[in-house]
Amino acid sequence: MTHTSPGPGARRAICDSCGARSWLAPGESRTCAECGGPYRSMALLEGLVDRWFAPPAQHISEFYPRHLKLIELMWTAEGRGREMYLALGLEKVSYSQFLTRATRLVVRGLEEGWIMADLPAAPTPDDSAYQIRFVDADRWADELTDEFFGVGDQGVYSS
Repeated sequence: MTHTSPGPGARRAICDSCGARSWLAPGESRTCAECGGPYRSMALLEGLVDRWFAPPAQHISEFYPRHLKLIELMWTAEGRGREMYLALGLEKVSYSQFLTRATRLVVRGLEEGWIMADLPAAPTPDDSAYQIRFVDADRWADELTDEFFGVGDQGVYSS
């Protein structure tokens, strides 16, 4: 549950782990949707500084990071992610950096329609029911290469 505005008697709160800010009703205790850390009421000085200098409240979706993780798990299944990483021979990019950037590229491909995701109607223990299909495999290769080497055909895939 995301608290974006205070209820009656609510106090400004901060996550002890990542610093995310929210509101806590009297007697309420909860964990941060981003990192799982505990929220606590802000001390007086923290509250004053937060009131004057904190960025405006933002809606934090609890689903967004989980959705990205699902996409990552789907496209890297059966060792495909590691295989692509090794095939590219990236010397100055860690595997986790590669996953982050390539997953963003997969998300863009899903938005633009050159990558498709197959999800079952209900959760299932059968991993094969979750699929990422590279509808335009050549475009995936070009976009992935361009993402890491900057040598793709610029402008070919513009909308």
